[in-house]
Amino acid sequence: MAKIYISYQRTDQMFVTQLAQRLKAAGHSLTYDIDTLAPGTDWRTTLDQGLKTSEIFVVVISESTSKSQYVLAEVGAARAYAADSGRMLIVPVIIDDSPLPLSLQDIQAIIQPDKNIDEISQKIEVAVSTFIGRRAAIEVKASAVAQQLQKNAASYIQVAINSLAGLEVRDRRLGYLWYMLGFLSLVAGIWFAVQSLTATTQQTTLPTESLILAALKALLVIGLLGACAKYAFSLGKSYASEALKCSDRIHAIRFGEFYLQAFGENTQWAELKEVFQHWNIDRNSSFSTLESSSFDPKFIESTIEFAKLLQSKSGRN
Repeated sequence: MAKIYISYQRTDQMFVTQLAQRLKAAGHSLTYDIDTLAPGTDWRTTLDQGLKTSEIFVVVISESTSKSQYVLAEVGAARAYAADSGRMLIVPVIIDDSPLPLSLQDIQAIIQPDKNIDEISQKIEVAVSTFIGRRAAIEVKASAVAQQLQKNAASYIQVAINSLAGLEVRDRRLGYLWYMLGFLSLVAGIWFAVQSLTATTQQTTLPTESLILAALKALLVIGLLGACAKYAFSLGKSYASEALKCSDRIHAIRFGEFYLQAFGENTQWAELKEVFQHWNIDRNSSFSTLESSSFDPKFIESTIEFAKLLQSKSGRN
């Protein structure tokens, strides 16, 4: 049976009482001011709560309805709730020759100017049964879709997490490797510089030009090792950054997985898309900003030009 809320103007109280008794006899749960409110009750809060929890909103329309601002306000609240939730049926019941209010003219009404309670209650029963049956069919279909969505999403989530976990391990290891190569290149450059300096100071008998050429060769090797170290550190930083991105993406997907498990079949496709939309935190790869200038070829060019200049001066002498 359904939860029914009846909205009406006080002048129609006798008719509403009879209609409510008939609907109660059919097994429905009723909310309306005569039967609901006890002395000292906060009537507005009680009726508002009844409106929000009802499945069927019956509004009795008569000549005096248009003068009731509260009935029109209830109609507006019911229409807004029905549109947002899709879980409320609005049934206008006209009991005289009054026209439907503008806010209800797009809804099929029960028109019964003779106020025949039997026919009105029977028509309400038909409307309620149709609504409950249609809603049950929608819920069954939505449940099946949600179950399939949950199953497929779980499979996809596991594949995505495994893939990202593999990439995270690979990038982290490559980052460590390139950092190590950069450190070794830096150490080799320092060692070669110390060795060259020691050898140069010991070769006191060599001509000055030979010493300068030896120094240039040493600088060239040191510069290459320094450039290699710089490039290796740049690659290490890029791989480390990619590893962190993979880790962040896994965390984002895990949150979506938790949301899916927490809400289960109640999860809608729109909600699922919103939860998972941030998993690909940054599509730009760290390698896209890595340029060839990181190898510092200008140092090599300057050294070569300086060597050529020195050789030309040596030839003239």
